Amino acid sequence: MFKNVLLGIGLFGLAMASAKTYNITLSEPYTVGTTQLKAGDYKLVVNGSTAALEDQQGKVEANGTLENEARKFDDTAVVSDQGSGAARLKKIEIGGTRFQVDFK
Repeated sequence: MFKNVLLGIGLFGLAMASAKTYNITLSEPYTVGTTQLKAGDYKLVVNGSTAALEDQQGKVEANGTLENEARKFDDTAVVSDQGSGAARLKKIEIGGTRFQVDFK
């Protein structure tokens, strides 16, 4: 019984350790799908191959997929498209890592 409890605690710890959080500041409003993101501070929560952009209250505003690139990004950068007048968030490159989050 005691071994099962320790195993459960260990697995829970591994699951919690696998999620990484990055602080992101959007300097202007962006659109992701049908969601309008206001300028401000967000948390980018990466868990496995998926990521979520959360506001300061923890509400998920947008979901994306994690991509592993060949080169390491020097800085965190937002990649957007101004096609239809409103800025559309396409990707966030995470500085100091080889990861980018793609918001399709």
